[in-house]
Amino acid sequence: MRKASRIGRLAAIVTTLLVVGYLLLTLRGVAPAWQTMARTVGAVAAVAWYLLTSRIVQRIALEWLKSRRP
Repeated sequence: MRKASRIGRLAAIVTTLLVVGYLLLTLRGVAPAWQTMARTVGAVAAVAWYLLTSRIVQRIALEWLKSRRP
């Protein structure tokens, strides 16, 4: 369980950094009047991405590690 959690966190951190980079590049083109709203939505999306990715990868890793045991 501990190993699956570690794998899930690592995958979530790496993919979240990629998503944040994409959001930073994409949100540059937003009109100045909408910058605050765009940043807020981007931040919420990044947090949601991290949480979902962590849980999904953790579950997959747990099942994979269970199947490897004799």
